[in-house]
Amino acid sequence: MQDGSKRRARLILIIGVVLALFAGAGTFFYASSAQTAPAPVIQTTPVLVAAREIPAKTTLTAADLKVQDYNVDAKPVAALARPEDAVGKVTVQAISVGEPLLPTKFADPKSPTFVVIPASFLDASGAIKSDTPNLRAMSITVPDANAVGGAVQPGDIVDILFTLQFDPVKFISKPKPEQTSDFSAKIILERVAVLARLNNVYTIRVDTVTAERIAYLQASGGQLAFLLRAPKDERAAGTTGTTFGDIETAFKLKIPEKITP
Repeated sequence: MQDGSKRRARLILIIGVVLALFAGAGTFFYASSAQTAPAPVIQTTPVLVAAREIPAKTTLTAADLKVQDYNVDAKPVAALARPEDAVGKVTVQAISVGEPLLPTKFADPKSPTFVVIPASFLDASGAIKSDTPNLRAMSITVPDANAVGGAVQPGDIVDILFTLQFDPVKFISKPKPEQTSDFSAKIILERVAVLARLNNVYTIRVDTVTAERIAYLQASGGQLAFLLRAPKDERAAGTTGTTFGDIETAFKLKIPEKITP
């Protein structure tokens, strides 16, 4: 009986050792496979974000933007992905560094906003260049009859024609004998950008000195008129102004004479 008990004990011991070996081998192989298994892949997608603080009413340049990988689940649905989809657009609100670019951040093409200082006058950091003129946005009233029938729209480039009824006695202390009261017309400004329009009130971009001069001309009682330029027409007008003498010479007007009935 004792021999049988010893045999069973040895058998149980052997079975236990074998099971322990199998358990150890299983643990080893499981740990090895866990260490070599690749990390789960996180799907990303390119998103266009602000490379620096962008104020409202800024014309975006490539330097304002950068592309950043976003977790697919975290990407805003309407976020842009390509710089060319944003460059040249005008922001309607400030955009923070790293903030995704959304179409809602831009001016509506059907109702465009404007910038006072174009991107061409900004350096790579977005600061105004030292040689930039003191540009301002200024509104002037021009009736439709003097604005190409009301056809002038934001984005157009115009020349400004000024007409004044001039009395030398009123403005000159010692007028010359040949100087007389007459109308005078002259193109006073060329290649002026129209930024916005509300009915017959137009917003234009000028420097501060020119703004003062336009304000004086308007107060003088003269008339302003817009001359619409063709796209890409950069030619100078090359005119010197017109009075009656120029009209009489150019069109050979017949001058009335007093007669004795």
